[in-house]
Amino acid sequence: MELHQLRYVLAVVETGSFTAAAEVVHVSQSGVSTQVQKLERELGVALFDRSGRRVTLTDDGQRLLPVLRAALEAIGEISATAADLRGLLLGSLRVGTVFGLTWPAFYDALAEIGAAHPGLDLRLREDTSSRLAQAVRRGELDVALVAWAEQPPDGLEAFAIFDDPLVAVISPDHPWAARRRIRPAELAGMDLIALPEGTGDRAALNALLAGLHGATAPRWEVSTPAVVQKLAVRGLGVGVVSAATCRRWDDIRAVPIDAPSVRSRLGAVWRPGPTRAARALLALLRDRSALAGARRDGS
Repeated sequence: MELHQLRYVLAVVETGSFTAAAEVVHVSQSGVSTQVQKLERELGVALFDRSGRRVTLTDDGQRLLPVLRAALEAIGEISATAADLRGLLLGSLRVGTVFGLTWPAFYDALAEIGAAHPGLDLRLREDTSSRLAQAVRRGELDVALVAWAEQPPDGLEAFAIFDDPLVAVISPDHPWAARRRIRPAELAGMDLIALPEGTGDRAALNALLAGLHGATAPRWEVSTPAVVQKLAVRGLGVGVVSAATCRRWDDIRAVPIDAPSVRSRLGAVWRPGPTRAARALLALLRDRSALAGARRDGS
C-alpha cells in the first residue's frame, strides 16, 4: 500500500471521476486508475462502482473511507509535528463558511494564519450550514462556520460566535417601520422572505412559524442574505433573519420580533481531535468572537 494511492482514492471521491482526480493530483488519468486498481487488488475489495457516469463508492468503499482519511491525516500529523518543532505550520487547512458571511474578523483570521504560515495550503468553501456540517463530519473540511437555531450540529465540537434574535426586515415606508417590536402572530399571512433550508436563520424561522396558527411557507426563498435585503427594501415582503445577518444593511428597517426563545446562532464546528492548523485557526476565531461579544455588550 502506497501513500499516493490513498491520495488518489480521496481525489476520486471528492471529484467524482478519475479524469478530474488526475487533474487535481497532476497525474495522468491512466496512472490514477492503475494505482487505485492496484490498491483494490491488495485490499481484496472494490472501492468504486464504475458503472455510472459518475464514479461512486461501493458499500465496502464507504466503510473504508473514514479509515483511509484517518491514515492520511495521521501521516500529515507526522510532518506537522516535525514542522511544529521547527516553529512552522504546514499541511492543509480546509475551511467552510455559510454563504454571504459578512463578519470581517473571520477573513482577518484567514489572512493572519496565511501570512504567518506561507507553507500552509489554505482553502475556503461556501455552502449552506447543513452541507458544511456534513462535509466536516466526512472529513472534507477541517473547520466550518455554520448557523443553527437551537443545538449545534450533532457529532461535532462547536462554540458560538453570534447568538442573535430574529428581526423583521422591511422597507422604510412599510406600515411597521415605526414599530418597536413585531408579535410573531403578525407574521402569519405575510409575504415572508427567507433564506433556504439548511441555514440557521431559516431553522429559527421554521421554529417560529411552527407555533403560529395560519402560518404558511415563505413566499420568497432566496439563496443569499443580499437578496433578502434587495427584496425587502423594495417592499416585496417581510424578510426574517437574525440581527447579525442584517447589521450592516442600508436603507432598511430591522424590527425585533418578540420571540426571545427563538434565536439564530452562528459558530465554528470541527471534528474531535482537530489538526494543528485547525487548532490555530480556532484559537484566532475564539479571540475574535470574544471581542465581537464585548462590542455587542458595549464593553
